Amino acid sequence: MRPVLWGLLVFVVCLPLAFVLLIVAAARYPAMDAFTMKLPDAIRSTVAELILRNAPYENVSVKLVDRAIELDPENADAWARRCHGNGEEAKYDQGACRKAIALDPSAWNFNGLGRAQENAKDYCTAEDSYTNAIKASANSAYSLRNMARAALRCGHTGASVAGFEVAEGLDAKAAPDPDQDDDTKNDLLADREYLAVAYDRTNQPAKATAICTKAHADWKACHCELTDAAVKCLEAPAISPFIK
Repeated sequence: MRPVLWGLLVFVVCLPLAFVLLIVAAARYPAMDAFTMKLPDAIRSTVAELILRNAPYENVSVKLVDRAIELDPENADAWARRCHGNGEEAKYDQGACRKAIALDPSAWNFNGLGRAQENAKDYCTAEDSYTNAIKASANSAYSLRNMARAALRCGHTGASVAGFEVAEGLDAKAAPDPDQDDDTKNDLLADREYLAVAYDRTNQPAKATAICTKAHADWKACHCELTDAAVKCLEAPAISPFIK
């Protein structure tokens, strides 16, 4: 009787370990996917999570994300990664973003959809998506900046000014923090350059000059224009008051 009991004990103790090893192996080896697909949904979801855990957010591995979605079609993280694509190349996918939003209506996913629409030059629709991101993120500078940029190209200059003003205020408070990286300072510079354009388009030349000078304090003069891709600022030559 005792050998049977000992056998049962070993079986009970080893079963969880064997299960964990199976899950880890299924996540590591794509050749097991056909077998994994026959397992219960909960196990497939766990395998998909492990696959994504090994997939970096930078330089997103398309193959790993596709594997995760195949095993778990309702995996919000996988769809969010497909939405944003490779962050360096800004390959955003509108369809994937909408699926990601359906699973997780987060500011990150709304921003992804907005960027995809902006890349397609659908600026007014992008403005709406970014506005939803603002609502989901409690006025983050990132979402505000995105909304204001799209609004400017959509022709909603009033909304653009309002968005950039708030974003500039938030970034101006954060930039002096020694724990902040250079991205925050670059964001602040972008806020001020875009604001210069927005003020010009709302017939506020004094504010445009002031914020542009604030962005480029070492310049004698400053003027910004909107280009196809971004905003371009130049050190405009000073005009002599004696020239008529």
